[in-house]
Amino acid sequence: MKGIIFIAHGSKKKSSNDDFFSLIETVSSEVDNFDFKAAAFLELATPSIEQTAEKFIQEGVKEIYFYPYFLNPGKHLLIDIPSIIQNLQDQHKHIFFKQLPHFGASNKIKEIFLEDLSLL
Repeated sequence: MKGIIFIAHGSKKKSSNDDFFSLIETVSSEVDNFDFKAAAFLELATPSIEQTAEKFIQEGVKEIYFYPYFLNPGKHLLIDIPSIIQNLQDQHKHIFFKQLPHFGASNKIKEIFLEDLSLL
């Protein structure tokens, strides 16, 4: 079984976290190549990345992919998230873990900008 964890930074503001949950619920309903799909937060909100991964593992997931919903690479993408994934890997050697390219690396970002600006 395969799972994907969509990762946002997390906010003290509940409505911001709820917006992310809503987005992931919408996206997840159209993603059929993963058995398990969930939203998680790096900090300031729950569930955490670790909690979500552990839940997947308890459900029998053997491959876990992490999709960071971040625009630009920085400390969180280059150090914090890889460190969390490495700690999970150290604890669960029989599970395959992979961090996917972050949202901002998508070639579609340019199209979004151009489409939004063309409406002005």
